[in-house]
Amino acid sequence: MRSIRSPVLDANTVRTLAAVMALGTVGGIVMFARHGPARRPREFRAEDNPPEVLQVVWPLLVIVPQLYPFLVAVVPDLAYAGLPRFGFPGDDVAQIAGFLLWGLGGLLVLWAGRALGRFMMLQIAVATDHRLIDTGPYAFVRHPTYTGTMCLAVGVSLLFLSPILVGLAVAVVLVANYRARKEERLLGSPAGLGEAYGAYMARTGRFLPRPR
Repeated sequence: MRSIRSPVLDANTVRTLAAVMALGTVGGIVMFARHGPARRPREFRAEDNPPEVLQVVWPLLVIVPQLYPFLVAVVPDLAYAGLPRFGFPGDDVAQIAGFLLWGLGGLLVLWAGRALGRFMMLQIAVATDHRLIDTGPYAFVRHPTYTGTMCLAVGVSLLFLSPILVGLAVAVVLVANYRARKEERLLGSPAGLGEAYGAYMARTGRFLPRPR
C-alpha cells in the first residue's frame, strides 16, 4: 500500500482530471437526455430479469463510481491525497490510461445508446415489436453498453488507485457478464429473436469485436 502522503500523480493534477470527468459526466447525461429515446417499450412478450436485489444493485454499481470524480474535484486533499491507495510499477502511466479508458467508455455508452434507441432499458426483456439492432457499435459487439460501463468503472479505479473503486469495478464486470449471458439466452430463444440472434452471435463478440 502506497503511503497516503505521497500521491503518484499530485493532487492538483488529479483534481484537474477529476473536474474534466465531472464535466464530461454532466455533458453525457445532458446529451443522452436530449437525444435519447423518446419512449421505451411498454409491453413485453418475454422477460428473464435477474433477482430484484440485482435490479437495484446494478444501477448503483454503474452510478456510484462515477460520482467519485465530483468528490475529488471538490476536496482532492481528502478524497485522493488523504486516502490509502495501491501502487505498482508504472502506476502513474496506468492512472493516465485509466482517464483515457474512462473517456472511451463514456463515448461508447453514448454511441450504443443512440444505436439502441428505445430498446435500451434496465429490464432483460423482449418487447412486442423487438427487432435486432446491428448498427453502430452493435455491428461489432453484442453488448457495447456493458463494455462502456466496464471501461468507465475500471478507468475510475485506475485513475484514483482506490481499493474500494477496484472492488466496485470487479462487481461491475461480474454483474455485466451475468446480465449479458441472460440477455443472450433470452434473445436467442424462440420467445426472443430466435435463429436471427444466433446468427448475429456467430459474427460478433460479446464485449469486444470478434477476430476475423
